[in-house]
Amino acid sequence: MDSKTQWRQELLDKRNNLDSNFVREASRKIERHLLLLEEFNLAERIGLYSACRNEVETQNLFTKAHVSRKEVFYPAVNPKTKEIHFYRIKNLNELEPGYAGILEPKKRAHPLSDINFLNLIVVPGVAFDKKGNRIGFGHGFYDRLLKPYRGKRIAFAYEFQIVDSLPSQPRDERVDVIVSEERILRIV
Repeated sequence: MDSKTQWRQELLDKRNNLDSNFVREASRKIERHLLLLEEFNLAERIGLYSACRNEVETQNLFTKAHVSRKEVFYPAVNPKTKEIHFYRIKNLNELEPGYAGILEPKKRAHPLSDINFLNLIVVPGVAFDKKGNRIGFGHGFYDRLLKPYRGKRIAFAYEFQIVDSLPSQPRDERVDVIVSEERILRIV
């Protein structure tokens, strides 16, 4: 396939048709793989995302991170500026439907002022390649967020979302590690 649009459509269709049991089991395997990573174990402050439309689930990871005394931050989209800001939450009950129906932090008084305060961000996406390129939903939210970010960028993906090569542009931001239900892929 040549275009991001084609990759996005094909892999979104496949992800949207996943069985809920597969999503649950694959998400648990991905979580177990993440828990093996030194980057995760050393991180004190992490950014997660709220899964939607059969994305890899993160709720159990939130609980494990919180129990491990990590500070956990979730993103919220500012619909006017189309920017993502992270907010610390201490309980999943602090999330409510926000932009595009995705769960976001309810209280948005104090966004994280410097994204580099986070040691690690778990990044969602539709497709990833072996060079760390990613395709999201096409709005560039995470590309803009990650541009100044110097911490670890870890992507969650089902194995079918990892391909040999994707089209990319200079403004596209890469990830450092891709974690699937089958493997941990470090980008070199």
